[in-house]
Amino acid sequence: MGPNTTEQQTPPPRLGRYRLVRCISTGGMARVYEARRESLAGVAPKVALKLILPKYAQDPTFQQLFINEARIGAQLQHQNLVGIQDFDREGDHFFLVMEFVDGITLRGAISTCRRNGIQIPLSVIAELGRQVADGLQYAHEACNEEGQALFLVHRDVKPSNIMLNPQGVAKVLDFGISKALTLAAESTGTVKGTWGYMAPEQAAATEVGAGADQYGLAAVLYELAMLQALFPEKKPAILRGLMVEDEGARRANRLSGEHAPLASLLVRALQRDPAARFRNCRELGQALAGLVPDPVAAREQLVSFYGTLRTLSEDSASLGPASGPSAASAGSGMTLDRHVPGLPVAVGDARRPYAADEHHGVAPSLRTPPRSGLSTGMIAMIGLGVCVIGFTSYLLATHETPSPPITPQPTAPVVVDEEPPEFSVEEAVNDLLEEAPEEAPEEEVVEPEPVQPRLSRSPVPKPVVSAPEPDPPELGGMGTLTISSLPRSKVIVDGQFVRYTPLFQHEIESGPHSITLETDDGRRTRFKVDVHANSEVRRIWHFETGQWVEQ
Repeated sequence: MGPNTTEQQTPPPRLGRYRLVRCISTGGMARVYEARRESLAGVAPKVALKLILPKYAQDPTFQQLFINEARIGAQLQHQNLVGIQDFDREGDHFFLVMEFVDGITLRGAISTCRRNGIQIPLSVIAELGRQVADGLQYAHEACNEEGQALFLVHRDVKPSNIMLNPQGVAKVLDFGISKALTLAAESTGTVKGTWGYMAPEQAAATEVGAGADQYGLAAVLYELAMLQALFPEKKPAILRGLMVEDEGARRANRLSGEHAPLASLLVRALQRDPAARFRNCRELGQALAGLVPDPVAAREQLVSFYGTLRTLSEDSASLGPASGPSAASAGSGMTLDRHVPGLPVAVGDARRPYAADEHHGVAPSLRTPPRSGLSTGMIAMIGLGVCVIGFTSYLLATHETPSPPITPQPTAPVVVDEEPPEFSVEEAVNDLLEEAPEEAPEEEVVEPEPVQPRLSRSPVPKPVVSAPEPDPPELGGMGTLTISSLPRSKVIVDGQFVRYTPLFQHEIESGPHSITLETDDGRRTRFKVDVHANSEVRRIWHFETGQWVEQ
C-alpha cells in the first residue's frame, strides 16, 4: 500500500515551539516550510524548517542522511553557508531548523535571465563564484569540536543549492549528501550527486575529495555565463563518456566576448584528473577575484542584479525562496559536437566567433528583452517620409499656375506638366536620409582568413617533429610543461615516468628535454621540447591522426 497522500501534503500545524506558516518547497526526501520560532513577548523570528517526508521517516538510511546533515551543518558557521540552528524530533517527525534566506536560487536566476534575454555580467559571475568558493573552502577545512578535521565534501554543488540574498551574499545550502570521513562510511561503488554537475571521479563511484566541489562550482559558473547547462545530455552512460574525454573543459574553452577571461579558469577546474585542477577552492576563489577589479563595486552590482531579477519575477514561480528544491537543468538545442571530441587541456581560440546556433556572449550586459519588428527610429523615419509625400502630393494636386505679372517686358510662358511626377515611399525615405548629417566614416573591416580545421582527418600520420623555439632556452631557471593526449597516455620525461595525461603546468628545469607518450595499448610517440625559464610549453598529441593539435 502506497504512502498516505493526505499525510504528505498536509503540514502539521506545529512542531515543538515552531509554528509552520507555509510550505516553501519539496525535495527528494524532505519538505521545507517557512516557520516561526515562538518565544516570550511575542518574539517570533522567521526560520526555515526542513521536515523529512513521511514515507521516508521510518527508513534508517534517510534518517542517517538527515542526522548527518544536521550534525555537519551545526559545526559550520560561515557567511556563505546556510546555518543550522536546531535539530529535533517530535513523534515520527524529524526536523531540521535552518537560517531563513529570503533570496533567489541561481536556478531561478538563470531561468529568469534566459526568459528575459539578459546576459549575466562577468563581474557578477566572478563575485558569485568567489563567495561560493570561499564558503566551500571553509567547509573543506572544518573541524569538529575536538579539533579533528572533518574532510567535508558537499558533493552536490548545483544552481538550485546556491542562493543570492538581497544584500548580495551567496549562500550554499543542502549538505544532505555531503561526506565527512568522521561520519558513517558509505558502501563502495555508491554514486551520489546530480548528473551534469558531479565530477568524473564522483560519477565513477571512486574516492571523492574536495576537488569534486570545485568541478561542480565550475559547471555552475559556466551555466551562469552561457545560460545553459554545461552538460545538457541526460543519460549517465553518455555523461560518463563525455567526462572521460574532458568534454567539459573543451566546452568551457569556447567562452568568448565578455566572458572570455573566465574560460581559462573553468578549463582548469573542469579537468577530468583532480590533480590537474586548482589545488583547492581557495586558489579558484583567488583566480575569480582577479576578474573583479573593485570588490565593493562587485558587491553593489550583485545587489543591483538581485533587484533586477526580483522585479522581473514578481509574478513568476521560477524564483524559489529559501532552500528551494532541486530543479531540473534547463536543456538547450545548442549543438556542441562539431569539434573533435576528447581534447583535454585548453584547446581552440577563446575569441572564436559563435556559430549561429550558439548563445551569443557578446551582447551587452543586462540588455533589454529582444523585440520583433522595426525599431522605433525606423518607424519614425518612415512616418516622416509618409508625411512629406502626402504634403507634396497635396501641393501638386491643388497647384494653380499664377497669372504672369503685367509688365512691359515680355515674359516666357510658364510650362506645367500635364501629370504630377510619381513619388514612392522608398524614394522619399532615401531623400531624407541623404539630407541627414553625414556620420563619421566607419573603419575598414578586414575579413579574417578562414581558420583551418585543427585536426586533419587524413589517415596518413605526420612525422613527429617538435616545433623549434625561436631562441635557445635560458639555462638555470624553471619552466612548466603542459602535455595531454587523446586517448590518455603515460608521460615519460627524460626517461622517468611522471603521470598520466593531462600533465598540467609541471615544473621542470629550463633546457632541452625528451618526452615520450605511451598509451596502455602500446602506441608511443617521442619528441623533444626546449623549455625556457618562466615560460610554459604546451603540447597535445592525437594518437588517432598522428598529429599535434593546434592550440
